Amino acid sequence: MFGQPQTFDTTTLDLIRHGEPEGGVRYRGSVDDPLCHRGWEQLRNSTSQSGCRWNAVFSSPMLRCHAFASALSQQQQIPLTVIDGLRELCFGTLEGLTPEQAWQQYPELLTNVWQDPAGHTPPEGEPYSDFLARVSESLDQVITAAKNQHVLLVVHGGVIRAALTYLLNIQPSDTFCFEVPYAGMTRLKIYTDQAGRRNTALTFANRFQG
Repeated sequence: MFGQPQTFDTTTLDLIRHGEPEGGVRYRGSVDDPLCHRGWEQLRNSTSQSGCRWNAVFSSPMLRCHAFASALSQQQQIPLTVIDGLRELCFGTLEGLTPEQAWQQYPELLTNVWQDPAGHTPPEGEPYSDFLARVSESLDQVITAAKNQHVLLVVHGGVIRAALTYLLNIQPSDTFCFEVPYAGMTRLKIYTDQAGRRNTALTFANRFQG
C-alpha cells in the first residue's frame, strides 16, 4: 500500500467516544460523571451498527468509558485493558462549566485555545504537550499489544483528536475540523513494516453514531 510492495503488520483501531454523561454537555476532563441512560443507548447503538466483533477492548479509566467497555468485553467475551494515559485532558478552572458559562468567563482564553491548543493552557489545567505525550505513549502500547488485530478503544473526544494529531501527523488545531460526537466511531489502520516504520490510514470518521 505504501511505497514498494512488502509485508506489513496491520492493526485496526476503532476509537469510539463515550456516550452522553449525566449532567449534559460541559467541560469534564477530570470530572468523573457516569453515563446517563441515553449515553448507554448511544454506545449500544453505535457498536451494534458496526457489526464488529473485536479482538480486544481498551479503555480510559473514567466511568463514562470504563463502564461500557467492561460491559462490552463481557458481552463479546474479549479481554479488557484499562490504560490510565487514555483519560481526558484536564481542563483546570474550566472543569464543570457548560460551554456557555466557559465562554462568558474566559472568552479570550477559549479563542486562543481553539486557534492554538498546544500554546495555551487553562489555569490549573494540563498542558497540551503533556496530554499528547501520554496519549501517544498509550497508543504505542495498544498498537504493540494488538499487532495484526482489530481492537476497540473507548475513549474521549480529546483523546481521539490527539490520536489524529499523533498518528496522522497533523496540527492539533486542525483536528477541530473533525466532529467528534458522542458514540461516534473513527477507524485508523496502522501499517508497520519490518523495520518498524509506521504509516496510518484514516478509514472513516464518525461512520457509526448512536
